[in-house]
Parts: sequence; structure tokens; C-alpha cells
Amino acid sequence: MTFELHGMMVIKLLVGMVGVLFFLRLSGKTQMAQMTPTDTVNSFVIGAIVGGIIYAPELSVWDMLFAILIWMFINLLVKWLTKNEFFKHLIHGQSEFIIKDGLLDLKAMERNNLDIEELITKLREQEIYSLLDVDDVRLEIDGQLTVFQKKKDLLSYLLVSNGAVLKESLAEAGKDLDWLQAELAQLGFPDISKLYCVEWTPHRGFYLVDKHGAIQTHIRDKLA
Repeated sequence: MTFELHGMMVIKLLVGMVGVLFFLRLSGKTQMAQMTPTDTVNSFVIGAIVGGIIYAPELSVWDMLFAILIWMFINLLVKWLTKNEFFKHLIHGQSEFIIKDGLLDLKAMERNNLDIEELITKLREQEIYSLLDVDDVRLEIDGQLTVFQKKKDLLSYLLVSNGAVLKESLAEAGKDLDWLQAELAQLGFPDISKLYCVEWTPHRGFYLVDKHGAIQTHIRDKLA
């Protein structure tokens, strides 16, 4: 009886390993550093599913596979919902500036449960030892900081993602929708919904990719 239980445990471990790897491939995650809040939830749930079923003799390998498949379906549903800008921000959150033009945004700090000691510690981890050396600090959705030091003024803005205009990025760039539509139309792209991504770098230009991946162009921006 013990041999059968151990044998079943080995089978469950192997199936669990294959199931989790398949899940990670489906979600497109290969490194822990890429984790978002949704990925953290996935880690807890997948661990609970595999661990719980491995040590539950009354549950079979098929129960494990069924549970993983159901969770995959839920993740696909979440992924579909995040195509909508509202649900994307609701589920994944959004990056925002903690420091802009050298000014510390206390409300942004409070919204992200970040105190000054944590901020300085994170800056030190990037070998930045004074707030006087910082122009902009952006808190990304994975909790990492993107730091723009003084005299490093080339900042790029992702203005379109999967056919949707990123209004926050457009506002941060100091531009509006009319400007973006006019610029893209001038470059030969009047329909924004057909573009996979649009990145704009002041004084340099646009980087564009359409939804088929066929167009990847870097065009100098004469009006920047």
C-alpha cells in the first residue's frame, strides 16, 4: 500500500511539473523578475493546487489536471479582459512617477505604500546615493524603479499598446490625441487600432510596429 502511495505521489509530481511548465509557457512568464500582482496570485494558487493534490490520496492525477486547466481558463479570461484599458489598470495596476522633474510626489508615495526610507534604499541598490542626482523616478507595475538621473534627458513614451492609446503616457509626454493622430497620419498610419505599438522619443522620432509585425520603422521626428 505504501509503495502504491509513493508511486502515485511520483506520478502526481511529474504531472504537476509538466502542468506548471505548460501554464508558465501559456502565460509567457519565464523569470520571477517578470512577476506582476497577477503572477503572484498564480504562484500561490498553482502551488496550492499541486501541493494539495499531491498529499491528498483521495484526489487523482486527473483532479490535478482538471484544476490546472480550469485555472488556465481563468487566466485566459483575465488576459482577454486586460485588453480593455479599464480592466488592465484594475488588474495589473499602472506605473507612475514617484519623482517628476526633481519633485517628490507624496500622494503617489502614499498610494503605493512607499515611504522615503524604502525609496532611498531602492535608489542605493541602483548606486544612486542622493535625491539631488535624480530628475525622475518611475515606479513600474512589477515594483521596480526606473530612474532618470540628471543630464540624462532622453525619455521615450509608449503611446499606443495593442491598438489602444495610453492616455497617461500621452499626458506625461505633454501631447494630446489630436497631435498623435496628426503625426501618425502624416507618417502613413491613419488608423491607430491597426498598430501594435507606438513609441515616441523627443528629438529622435517614432518607433512603430503594426499588428502583423510586418512594419518596424524608426522615423526621425522633424517636429520634435
